[in-house]
Amino acid sequence: MFKFPCFFRPRRLRLAVEIGCALGFALTVVLSVAAQQYRELCREICRDTLRLHVLANSDALSDQIQKLAVRDAILEAVSAATADATDKAEAVAAVRAALPALQAAAQQVTGARVVQMRLVEEPFAAKQYDGFCLPAGTYTALRVEIGRAEGHNWFCVLYPALCVGASEAKYDRAEENALVFGRYEIRSALWDTLHPRRQNDKG
Repeated sequence: MFKFPCFFRPRRLRLAVEIGCALGFALTVVLSVAAQQYRELCREICRDTLRLHVLANSDALSDQIQKLAVRDAILEAVSAATADATDKAEAVAAVRAALPALQAAAQQVTGARVVQMRLVEEPFAAKQYDGFCLPAGTYTALRVEIGRAEGHNWFCVLYPALCVGASEAKYDRAEENALVFGRYEIRSALWDTLHPRRQNDKG
């Protein structure tokens, strides 16, 4: 009569299968929760961010240079207009109130070439900038169209003021900053139980 090896007996095999199924289920739950937390955090970043979207007249070198000059004029004007804003809603209200001044600043750069700008809700792809990254999603944006608006885009952030050279602007929540600036960790109670942090890792 055939005998199972001691490590492969039906009772032990059944127990191993049950443990494997339980661990697999637990891992599925943990990953699902982590994915949901990540998606919600991305949505919060979209809600808390005011983007800038500048479209050049064309891809001609002179038009691309003009696009950057318009960008600089707008960043300077928006920085002054939103200096006292404490959240995205206040920043949007300040930009809306300053639209005539922003239009004039951009028009001063382009001369006779018409510039149109408006606040919109539009989808953005995930974007890596110098020092930070923004997730894909639908953002409120100041859309600036120069002339025919057929040239390459320029994207950045008006609030928080992440695109202003010496700015130390950040989001209110540490989790948002961690994701945007590349220090986001997906953690769970199960992981923390199985992998407790050493005392010298704290703080």
